[in-house]
Amino acid sequence: MSRWKRRAIIAAVVLGGGLVGGYLLDAVVLPAVVHSRPVVQMPSVVGLPLRQAIAELTARGFVVQEVRYEPNPTVPEQHVLRQVPYAGSLVRQGRRVYLTVSTGAQQSVVPNVIGLPLRQAQLQLLQQGFRMGELLTEYHDSLPPGTVVWQNPAPSSRALPGTAVTLVVSQQPLPALTMPNVLFQSLEEARALLEQMGLRVVVANTVSDPTFLPNTVVAQSPSEGTPVAPGTTVSLTVTR
Repeated sequence: MSRWKRRAIIAAVVLGGGLVGGYLLDAVVLPAVVHSRPVVQMPSVVGLPLRQAIAELTARGFVVQEVRYEPNPTVPEQHVLRQVPYAGSLVRQGRRVYLTVSTGAQQSVVPNVIGLPLRQAQLQLLQQGFRMGELLTEYHDSLPPGTVVWQNPAPSSRALPGTAVTLVVSQQPLPALTMPNVLFQSLEEARALLEQMGLRVVVANTVSDPTFLPNTVVAQSPSEGTPVAPGTTVSLTVTR
């Protein structure tokens, strides 16, 4: 018999022995080992942090075979959602365990509603799972009233579904007023006129002047004819 034939026969014998040994290990030895292990009750690790769950299962003789992930709005990130086998079932010690773990709530992209009419902006936010937060106004000459000029959270940022979005919408400025002349009027008369126009009155200074009765207005700011907005503060100087 040639050297090559002898080597081929030896290789075939070794390979055949390995296959037979592997079969016996899988079909006979391992089942015997598994079935010799005690039957125990499967513990519950649902709701536990993943690291703690693995530690508890390992300490009880189980093997965590696979961990899968999926989003969940109510279970915190990296906490166990489900387990197989289920808690309370009777299994042999050493059983393989499969876990599903939460990645937390899935965040959504906040839509850009700047430049939209308020009603359209509200509908778009609601349709994409958000809700209306605080509604503020800001004076704008160049935009139609009720146009969204600012939002928080910002456009294209990510937020949890149900997050409240604050909007600022445009409001046309009130018509400008013309500052009247209140010089040489009594403080009482001047105050009544200015407050009726929606202006605020402050006595900024008092002076002594014997040519006028006490509490006579002798100076004003802004001056007569100046355009002023409602709510503007008018400073008066009166005699004492």
